[in-house]
Amino acid sequence: MPKLSQPTTTAPKVEFVVSAPLDLMNAMYFTSLMEQNEGIDGWPAEVRKEAEPELLAELDFLFTFPKGQPGVMGALTDRLLAHPEAWPDIDALTRFVGSLPLGVGESAEDLGIQGLAFYSVCSPFDSTEQKSDPRAQPREALTEALEEANVDVAAALAVYDRPEELRTRMVRLIERFYEQHYRQDLPRRLPSLERSVAARRNRRVEDVNSLARELTGRTSSCLETACVGPYTKLIFAPSLDMGPYVSCADVPPIHGLIYPCEAEFMGAAPEEAEKTRRLARIYKALGDEQRLQILQMLHEREMYAQEIVEMTGLHQSVVSRHLTFMTAVGLLTARREGNMKFFSLNPEMGNELRRTLELFGASVPS
Repeated sequence: MPKLSQPTTTAPKVEFVVSAPLDLMNAMYFTSLMEQNEGIDGWPAEVRKEAEPELLAELDFLFTFPKGQPGVMGALTDRLLAHPEAWPDIDALTRFVGSLPLGVGESAEDLGIQGLAFYSVCSPFDSTEQKSDPRAQPREALTEALEEANVDVAAALAVYDRPEELRTRMVRLIERFYEQHYRQDLPRRLPSLERSVAARRNRRVEDVNSLARELTGRTSSCLETACVGPYTKLIFAPSLDMGPYVSCADVPPIHGLIYPCEAEFMGAAPEEAEKTRRLARIYKALGDEQRLQILQMLHEREMYAQEIVEMTGLHQSVVSRHLTFMTAVGLLTARREGNMKFFSLNPEMGNELRRTLELFGASVPS
């Protein structure tokens, strides 16, 4: 997603948001994402079992076009953070998407349909060391990026060159997914989201990094490792059925963090049951030879993803999936430096695993 990193001197405004459209977009994303990422279960898994094959095919296509996750629909979700007029309900969302211009657009917050596809691939704001501005010739820059990714360029450009048709498909997907799957789940979702936001809406925020760590349950947040601003507004919105993952959207000067709605506000599993589920995910991550190999390598030093690919001989997509899952469950921490993402062991995980092993410390009475 588009990012712009510069120092900031003023504290950004913090806003908590309840939005069914934001949760809907996130629900679609994670329903698609579970085909590639481990640890996503519950409602997204049920949808994938029940949904019409054609709907799932369209869902997966639009969340991977033109080069892979998060795709044009993921780029749309990012853009929504800068447009509160799309937040109230499904009608507001479809009106917003249906009115998007067809071209590239002028900025990260005002992208057109082709701009959503272009920015999801080229991310021209990720680096200040661009030799040339890819926005000057977006189709050429997109073509080059697709060639580097070994994507069927002709097929991708055929979709890119018909933005009106692509916009219609995006609106139709939202409407169908909402009517066939999301709408009947609203009675579970909206009250949970509202309780989560109500618990924090009027709370004074002294440290946004601490708040982000609290919401995500991680030792560091994207605001410390990858997304550093400058921001004038930070938007926090809860969502359901995210598994161990979080989702952030960078549309400078706005940053959005979609965090998992807490179990206590969903009337679901009690705290102890949630801890047990989290531990189960951790041990699932540990129960894989390839992931254990990566952990052993990271025990020696911090490494970036391409190093791990080269040293293990595994395909880049396989390494990416392993790193994403291990970061999500807390085994790893990640930080971004320039265009590279570095991974290291999470030192706090040792104590958590040690407490589990202590269950076997005392002998069972005979």
